[in-house]
Amino acid sequence: MGAVLTTACSSTDYNPTTYDYFISREDIQQKPLKKVIIATVNVSGEPTRSVLRDSVDKVDGMVEDYLEANGISIAPNHLFNNAWQQALLTHGNFYDPTTGKVDRVGWQKVMALTLSSLQAQKDIDAVIFTDLIEHDVQHSPGMKHYARWYGVTREPATEGTTSSVPADFNWTQIIKGASLLVTIYTTEGKPLFSSRGGIDTLHGIDSRKSDNSFVRRKKILSRENNIEEGIEIAFHPLIKMKNYPGKAPSTTKAADAEPVQ
Repeated sequence: MGAVLTTACSSTDYNPTTYDYFISREDIQQKPLKKVIIATVNVSGEPTRSVLRDSVDKVDGMVEDYLEANGISIAPNHLFNNAWQQALLTHGNFYDPTTGKVDRVGWQKVMALTLSSLQAQKDIDAVIFTDLIEHDVQHSPGMKHYARWYGVTREPATEGTTSSVPADFNWTQIIKGASLLVTIYTTEGKPLFSSRGGIDTLHGIDSRKSDNSFVRRKKILSRENNIEEGIEIAFHPLIKMKNYPGKAPSTTKAADAEPVQ
């Protein structure tokens, strides 16, 4: 791992919501990640939710900067896109937009052919999928009303001229948050790493309204510091994060990423 594993961890506040990552340390030690390619699709096979699509390029660009700052070079992603499109022409599309379902057998075929095609690029050590996902989160009814998920702690977002909140505000309602899901495969289809890092909430409090519910935020993922934190958490311990909020797993966890054959 060389330059990748050089930053020392230091103590920080423990956050029990950090994701139980998977990492194949032996494989990475045998073949360190020197050059990778970032996939232009989601590892889930599903398209990014519409509310997050405008943020995909921004987040991927910050992921590239983070990898390069830690000694990992990036191959042009059109190489992946070309291989993926050719695989779709060969096996057909596995995602049905009318039902929102993914044909897992079709996904396996397209993924396997894509990775096989990338093996022609001898210097690419791995393929990184960076899924930007939307999911349920909840603010605490406690004094500071923090929301915690996948290693991050976020205060309630407010919009309007004042940050005051009605006394009867409903803090217990479920809202949406955004997170980064990182999955790494070798070009032979073997899972190397998978983890998640929280980024930010997608709902906030509009002080201009009198109701006691959250509303969709107008500016989605506008705070770069929050994106940077999510990226650092999602790539730990592949790239060790200073002040990582979680604890090292006591046992080796099975990979979330299924092998591609």
